[in-house]
Amino acid sequence: MVSILPSARTPWDVLGAQTGQALQSVLPGAVNQGFQRQQGLNAIDQLQQALGAAGGGINKMLPALARAYTLNPNLERSGLGQQYLQQAKVGNAYGNAPQMADQATLTAMPPGRPNQPNQGQAQQQTQQSSFATPSPFNIMTKDEMDEESKRFAQKLGDPNAYNTRFNQLQAQNDAATSQRQALEEAALNANVNPADLPRFMVVNSHLDPRNPSEWAQNAKRNFADVKNNDQALRRAFIPGLGNGLLGQNRDEALKRLQPALQDNAKRGLEQEDRAYLASQYVTPTEIETLYNPLTKQLEKEISSLPKGLFPAQKKTTWKGLTRAKALKSPFVSYEEALEKDPQAIQIMNSRLADFFLKNVKDDSSLLGIREKIWEDRDYDWRQFGPAIRQAQEKGLKLNPRQEREMKTVETQPPIQSLPDIFKDLSRILPFLRGAR
Repeated sequence: MVSILPSARTPWDVLGAQTGQALQSVLPGAVNQGFQRQQGLNAIDQLQQALGAAGGGINKMLPALARAYTLNPNLERSGLGQQYLQQAKVGNAYGNAPQMADQATLTAMPPGRPNQPNQGQAQQQTQQSSFATPSPFNIMTKDEMDEESKRFAQKLGDPNAYNTRFNQLQAQNDAATSQRQALEEAALNANVNPADLPRFMVVNSHLDPRNPSEWAQNAKRNFADVKNNDQALRRAFIPGLGNGLLGQNRDEALKRLQPALQDNAKRGLEQEDRAYLASQYVTPTEIETLYNPLTKQLEKEISSLPKGLFPAQKKTTWKGLTRAKALKSPFVSYEEALEKDPQAIQIMNSRLADFFLKNVKDDSSLLGIREKIWEDRDYDWRQFGPAIRQAQEKGLKLNPRQEREMKTVETQPPIQSLPDIFKDLSRILPFLRGAR
């Protein structure tokens, strides 16, 4: 039989009609698939935002994951949620929350294949511990490894994690110990004095240690400046060689030591040098002002501070002390003023508190400021502790070094306060040396 097309229709009309019918049959499914895909992508976006806002908080992460699993089942099948929860536990143990995978990674993740962290990520997490990673310049003790392993297991909520972490630290420590021995041997072979070896290692901890022989040569050149600084410090304390620290030029002699001390401090030797200065009768106030001297602006602010009521009773030399007549303040003593007019003392303390609140910076020495105000502005040394604590209540933030200074500020008078020197025989010798 022969079929004759109607004159009103062409072959292209027939093809178009057939195509339309095919689209009508598949279009609902395609639209549905597109909707589901878009819903899945939206679930990923929402999960990223929710996990970012959670900040590693497990209780906030769980509801976000449950919602994302409902909207995008592929996420649950991928295992990413469980992996992220585990990373969050590790991040909390190290004080660092994990980062959510980006959308491209999540979208491309096939079902049933969790995103495993690579070795670099695991190493980065280890380095983010509150304990420094063992290295040739940081050999951990057994107690430190024990403490870190306990903290790690507790944060992770897994007792078995203690052994894992301890074994990891032990392996790193063994490797670091072996490497340090190689570096020390290379230094001795390069004719470094064994007595200098502890400082030598500290100063050169920033150099690449992978080639011990090359490290020793570079380290020896670097250490030459430290040797010059050390000689300047030791020379200043040798009696009979113009030692200004024994006479009236003590302040000037100490100032000449500042460049050497501050250069050593940049190289990691501040604590060792502080201990040496203390052994040579340099007082806590002098040591702090060597490392944190008063600025010109701060001295100007001190000179503008209204004077107090208690002129300091002091002399700077033994000659001045022996020839001095009995010093008597034209004002009442601090004890008497505190008893008879405590309100006046509080007003002075509030004035001091405002001064400290306004002028103390992170590099300020509280002892240095106290010395200058006590010496020039007639405040009793016992006013400074309460005034600084009052300033803290008003918002003053002290760093750990300044908090350590507060122990001296609150308990020890300036060394040149004559009435207090002779209350403690241990203070007489430093005073005779000219100490402040």
